[in-house]
Amino acid sequence: MTKPDTKSQSWWPFTVTIAILAALFGALAPSFVHRYHLSLPAALGIYFCFLVSLILVIAPGMKTPRAWLQARLQDRQALALLPFLWCSPYLLYTAGTHDFRWLPLIRLFTVAALPLLIYRLFPVRSLERFTWQDLAVAVCLIVALMKHQLAGIWNVPVNLDFMGRLFLITVGSWCWIFVRPVPQLGFEFFFSTRTWRAAASNFALFAIIAIPAGLAIGFTAWNPHRITLLKFAVDYLEIFLFIALLEELFFRGFLQTLISASLNSPRNGQILISCVFGLFHILHEPFPNWRYVILAAIAGWFYGTAFVKGGNLMASALTHAMVDTLWRTYFTKS
Repeated sequence: MTKPDTKSQSWWPFTVTIAILAALFGALAPSFVHRYHLSLPAALGIYFCFLVSLILVIAPGMKTPRAWLQARLQDRQALALLPFLWCSPYLLYTAGTHDFRWLPLIRLFTVAALPLLIYRLFPVRSLERFTWQDLAVAVCLIVALMKHQLAGIWNVPVNLDFMGRLFLITVGSWCWIFVRPVPQLGFEFFFSTRTWRAAASNFALFAIIAIPAGLAIGFTAWNPHRITLLKFAVDYLEIFLFIALLEELFFRGFLQTLISASLNSPRNGQILISCVFGLFHILHEPFPNWRYVILAAIAGWFYGTAFVKGGNLMASALTHAMVDTLWRTYFTKS
């Protein structure tokens, strides 16, 4: 009897995860195609762009592909090629949609290259601390998001905002795992009992505070939408992948981890980043939206606690996604 190939078996979690997501979003694709009257080449271009983007997001978050990539990114020349890899899904999109334009590609490449350039030209010496290089990279990523630098790149059939979010997750996660490692970043697609327990308990605690508080200050209103359980699950998955994962990677994995170490106080670091997280919501209408800031800051505390107690970003992202999904389903005012 031959021994099983344990090395190939270790790729199974990653392969199965991608296969499940590919099948799930493939099943949702016909309604998207029908709604926007897409041609077959355009639909295939968007789908494979999306699928490769998902692969780039998930690969560094799973043990075997992360180790495989780590071994191959020891070479400086390999690191220099990363922006080209991160931008490659755009070429799949343009191959199907015939929407290739140089200016959007240059903008995309610039957003990818700047963090890498900062970290490579000015290597971080103290990996556990928040440094000026980290501040510079944070500003680059925030400006790209707040100034809509990734809008108007994926335009067929409409602005595909989720592509830009997957792109930013890729740039951030690869930089903070392979280029400038952030200790305890927690970017691991691993769901243990500890993860689920931390997510559930912190969601429940936040809901006890946020539901009456939101109703009392007029930020929310009881306004349930009629949706099926399947639609709720799909909404939850989309919010998890396209909103919660990006924000938790940046605020909890990157900022909270490094700021807490720099302050020598996990509690003070969590308080500070929760407040910063809240302030990022001030631009929502009506500006300045202080009610949103207050509730988001409170949410940030519980997301941060879920991150610490759960042991990885999946706990805080699960909590975050459930909060947003329930809010949009039952408590939006309009």
